Amino acid sequence: MRAWGTSTGEATPQSLHFRLGAWGERLLLAFLVLLFVARGFIPAWSHLDSDFPNYYLVARLFHQKYPLERVYEWTWFQRQKDHAGIERPLVGFIPSTLPSALIVLPLAFLSPLQANRCWLVLTSGFLLLVAVLLKRVTSLTLRRVGVLMFLAVGPLRSNFLLGQVHVVVLFLLVLAAWLYLKDLQFLCGAVVASAAAIEICLVLFFVFFVVKKRWYAACGFVAGTASASLLSIYLFGAEACRTYLRGVFPWVLRGEIVDPYDPGWNSMDALLRKLFLVEPELNPFPVAHLPSLYAFLHSLIHASIVIAFLWAVHSKSPDRSRRKLEWASYTFLALLLSSAPFPYHFVTLILTACLVVDYLVVRRQLAWAVISVVLYVFVCMPYDRLYRINTRGWKTLLLFPRLSFMILLGGVLWWLLIRSFGEPLGNRLRTRALMLGVFWVVAVTAGGVLLNLRHLAGQFDNYRTRVTKVVGSAIAADPEVTADSVFFGALVPRFSTSGQDAYAVYRLRAGSITSYGGRGDWFHPAVMNDTSTCWAEVATKNGSQVVRFNSADHGTQGPAYTVEATDAEQPAISPTGGLLAFIREVQGRGSLWVRRIGREESQAQPSTERELAGAQYDVHEAAFFPEGAILFSSRQRGGFRLYRVDSYTGSPAQISAVTCSARYPSVSPDGKWMAYSCERAGLWQLLVMNLGTQEQRQLTTSDCNSITPTWVPGSRDLIFATDCGRALGITALSRLTAVR
Repeated sequence: MRAWGTSTGEATPQSLHFRLGAWGERLLLAFLVLLFVARGFIPAWSHLDSDFPNYYLVARLFHQKYPLERVYEWTWFQRQKDHAGIERPLVGFIPSTLPSALIVLPLAFLSPLQANRCWLVLTSGFLLLVAVLLKRVTSLTLRRVGVLMFLAVGPLRSNFLLGQVHVVVLFLLVLAAWLYLKDLQFLCGAVVASAAAIEICLVLFFVFFVVKKRWYAACGFVAGTASASLLSIYLFGAEACRTYLRGVFPWVLRGEIVDPYDPGWNSMDALLRKLFLVEPELNPFPVAHLPSLYAFLHSLIHASIVIAFLWAVHSKSPDRSRRKLEWASYTFLALLLSSAPFPYHFVTLILTACLVVDYLVVRRQLAWAVISVVLYVFVCMPYDRLYRINTRGWKTLLLFPRLSFMILLGGVLWWLLIRSFGEPLGNRLRTRALMLGVFWVVAVTAGGVLLNLRHLAGQFDNYRTRVTKVVGSAIAADPEVTADSVFFGALVPRFSTSGQDAYAVYRLRAGSITSYGGRGDWFHPAVMNDTSTCWAEVATKNGSQVVRFNSADHGTQGPAYTVEATDAEQPAISPTGGLLAFIREVQGRGSLWVRRIGREESQAQPSTERELAGAQYDVHEAAFFPEGAILFSSRQRGGFRLYRVDSYTGSPAQISAVTCSARYPSVSPDGKWMAYSCERAGLWQLLVMNLGTQEQRQLTTSDCNSITPTWVPGSRDLIFATDCGRALGITALSRLTAVR
């Protein structure tokens, strides 16, 4: 057999070098594949891990015709997970889009573990398609494509281990790149729109198409987005889509999801928040609390990066291969600007790495190729252990290595774009495009600062009146107040005896906190004043039930309890303690029930339960008036309405004085005032109404949610849950004076 590059069988130094290099690539590829299989695929196959249950559960609820607008409510979604018997401690669908669940829809009929295994096989198939497409898009051999792919072993492992869908996003972006390079522009735009329906940050590609004057691609993107929107409305309903668009999407853009101060995001947003915004539980030790500086730097940095890359890709160079570099750089840009990128998002850098290396190798710019690959490897490395280190002040910068390497890699890509302009840099700097770029940086920065300051206004006022400060607390909500205690439901990591995350009931008394929980998740405490008797909802795979327990019993295995009502959620107790109201779900739609308990139960007829409002009302919350009537929120088309119903006589009557979309009602102990939350521009704000005069007053106005108010006995104060200064639905408890 002839040696490569020679006319005889005699080996030459060049052919020997080539063969050694090829064998080195094969060995490296084999090592990387084995590492991925051992650390990623096999563990993923053997057990179910988050985040696959999130997508699987939404697909399952869709099949069962549940209302999907509630999948973005943390506790409701967790309850459905418990009922479905999914053996994962914690689920949450924020910030995922509804179309992302469509991918696993055909697997919803299988058991969770079976569905996960099928998904792993499908993901492997998508990964193989990515490799084949990348070979066709570039001049790289399949072996080198494989090496570059599995150098991202960290992101790939994260995708498989967590059952994520971002390998599908990678496939769509690679397919779009192939179509773009083949000048099939309309189809390219449509495919990118499909990817953006799963990963929302990819909407940035529309700007790329406009700047490059790829009008057919822009039209394809618009058509694809419109089609995805109409399909979502048809499948999931207008209310579910509206909930995401108004109540979730703005928070995703700002990076205010889960814990926005977590260095694990390794984003520009998380770094600036960690440095310049304080939060008593999530970020108590920043460099300084400087919201104005945060607003300015956030706007300036993002505007400068976007405009600089757009200026760099706006070129009239006739070099068609430069289009690969432009697509690679813009794919990278979308990831760099993402407000909350997790390790699994970085699989899209596989496309960037392959296109950039191909571009540089063809031009024999091997030094730049090596630099790019090294930075790519460091970006994809796992840094999980580093995030566990507690730091303060400027030392926080050490917790963002991935972001640092991303910035360096971005600088390399930007410089490569500048070098390939096809005209002298001096001429380029004197063009009108540069002046327009500077103008847009100033304009976008100014606009961004104003929007940021408006958003942050009043966000931190609740810090002074925080009721609890549970270290590591993610969610605290549904407060119930007695003369000497505050009971509330909370998610605190590693609460349960198994060491896994769990929802539990907590009691704050005289500055100390006691927890109540055990098997299953414990939600929505209900208490009577001046008594140790408490009620709560316990959710397991057998459904939800309302249990009664003694607050003095808080052993390590959880309190002993008595089941008060089965197939029952969200208990509420009348002021006299004789009536228990609760909610029963019918395919996710709540019906309101009441039953006698205690002394009244012993005097009642054998059947002590009665339905007061059927599932057609879709009851979400309920509370008692002092005389025993019940106030509840009902989901109607276009919003929520408040109703009043007598405990055992009459039918629900709407409270017509409340004209907004209203939830979370609560009546003061003297029966004179009602507190509730109104939806304003997708946010929930607290209001109070005089039940005699029906005069209403808004108590909160910040660009965040204030929900689940309850009255403090003997005062006109409210304790409520707020996500101001935190993240969507990640609430803490605060106090304010409702009536002066």
